[in-house]
Amino acid sequence: MTTRRPTPPVKSKPSNDVFLPMTAEEMRHRGWGRPDIILVTGDAYVDHPSFGIALIGRRLEHLGYRVAILAQPDWRSVDAFRQFDPPRLFWGITSGAVDARLNAYTSMGHRRSQDVYSPGGKTGLRPDRPLLTYAARAREAFKGIPIILGGLEASLRRLVHYDYIEDKLKRSVLIDAKADLLVFGMAEWTISAIARRLAAGEAIESITNIPGTVWPLTHGRTAPENALEIPSLTAQNDDPQKVLRACLDYHRYARPDGPVVIQQQDPGTIVIMPPAPPLTTEQLDEIYDLPFARREHPVYVSAGGVPALETVRHSITAHRGCGGGCHFCALYLHQGKQITSRSQESIMGEVERLSRHPDFRGAISDVGGPTANMYGHVCTRDCTRTSCLFPAPCPYIKTNNDKLLELMNILNRWRYQNGTHIYIASGVRYDLALAQGDYLDLLCRDFVGGHLKVAPEHCCDDVLAFMGKPPFEVFEQFQARFNDISRKTGKEQYLVPYFISAHPGCTLDHAQCLYDYLVRRHQRLQQVQDFTPIPMTISTAMFVSRRDTRGHIIPVARGRSEKRAQMALLKYHDPHSRKILHRLKDKHKTRRKSH
Repeated sequence: MTTRRPTPPVKSKPSNDVFLPMTAEEMRHRGWGRPDIILVTGDAYVDHPSFGIALIGRRLEHLGYRVAILAQPDWRSVDAFRQFDPPRLFWGITSGAVDARLNAYTSMGHRRSQDVYSPGGKTGLRPDRPLLTYAARAREAFKGIPIILGGLEASLRRLVHYDYIEDKLKRSVLIDAKADLLVFGMAEWTISAIARRLAAGEAIESITNIPGTVWPLTHGRTAPENALEIPSLTAQNDDPQKVLRACLDYHRYARPDGPVVIQQQDPGTIVIMPPAPPLTTEQLDEIYDLPFARREHPVYVSAGGVPALETVRHSITAHRGCGGGCHFCALYLHQGKQITSRSQESIMGEVERLSRHPDFRGAISDVGGPTANMYGHVCTRDCTRTSCLFPAPCPYIKTNNDKLLELMNILNRWRYQNGTHIYIASGVRYDLALAQGDYLDLLCRDFVGGHLKVAPEHCCDDVLAFMGKPPFEVFEQFQARFNDISRKTGKEQYLVPYFISAHPGCTLDHAQCLYDYLVRRHQRLQQVQDFTPIPMTISTAMFVSRRDTRGHIIPVARGRSEKRAQMALLKYHDPHSRKILHRLKDKHKTRRKSH
């Protein structure tokens, strides 16, 4: 078959008018006066569908609203918040693409040396608590304008939650920020509904029935009948076991057909509406067909660009949602477990557009989602399970492997016809892949760029159970099959496994077992994630309460010394880790002599 080699693109300088306006001058250039909505973000403005501020901004623009972007404003003064006229409808405030704590601090509480969502990776361009600080400045800039919080951090901190930097339970950010409304989840349709009602003249105080929102019980409002109450801030502080109870209860309630939930914040009370229903395929197609520039705003080019863009610049989102339900993962609370897949026509349309982009270099780095091989899957019942796969596959999940394989074959044909590389680099759920027939063969033969990311997380089954992961033998079966297929296809390909150290329930003995496993196989891990207590996850509730999901007491590594020791065992080849291991070995010898 004859293939056409891609013509090297000529890099062009994008015009500011292909982006949403970031300055008053850019607004005037569009012929706009007062904005309808100002979106404030702690990240640099990247107009790419992998960034939430672009998704929300483009959706609102598509509906006809005048949207301005206030990216990384100087929060030390109100002046930056007054560069535009007051928004006609509302301020929309987000910390950015990730939780601000996680973005700024390591799991040990040290300041990170780089902020990949800022120009040139520079740090110090956002406050420690962006949602609170930006809300205060917006309120100071213009009185009486509704303030709506959104984004990942707002989603994960919508309830009473644990903050690992302060090592304490905190109120909902809605209360601390004194905002009018909080939107959780991906929220394109939720924020659109709010905008329509505000534009129709409705007061923000009357918007109390939209799914995917949280509102304070103020202004004479009353909680809906039959609302379920989960333990308050005071109750959780008084009894850490109630941290686990509140978490597990909310995980069961947080589904589109679930109940309204209330929680006392001491002071204050919040009402949490059920999550918004997942988007339909048609709605998801509409979102990703919007005119994204797929670039950072030109103002950042001279500063070296935005590092976070580089890993996703030439990637394509095929679906949303994840039914994996890993206890340490927050995806279930933000995107939901229901899978919504884009149509093949929409995906291939984006493939065509991306291949014609001036920055394109002949390779699509990823076509996937939170879990690469969940494309096409459908859950036929909105049950209370947080995982569709653990401890055993749910009978209501329908794995549409035909749809997944059909998409891969369409991508393959396009790749051969256009001489372009297409990879699947999203994480693969290996227990699911083993049951997906020809999927793994096709993946290994045509879509792996030498390395495939997988996440076994540990090798000890009791630790894996605490994580909500399948037994380790399942990973070993997957590894054997991956290696066999790669060998038969004549390709030198490797799995890149990810492991977590110091997860609740994991002891030094467990870490030693994983160390032995790695040493026997001469395996040097590229990346180890020290457990980080992300708000609202089941693992974080286990960390705080020191109990597993059945209420049994478990060991928890909370001190830096044990966390460092577990990390060192997994990164035994690192020079710094060797020093820690030597000290650990000497301490062990001393203990044995004393006994």
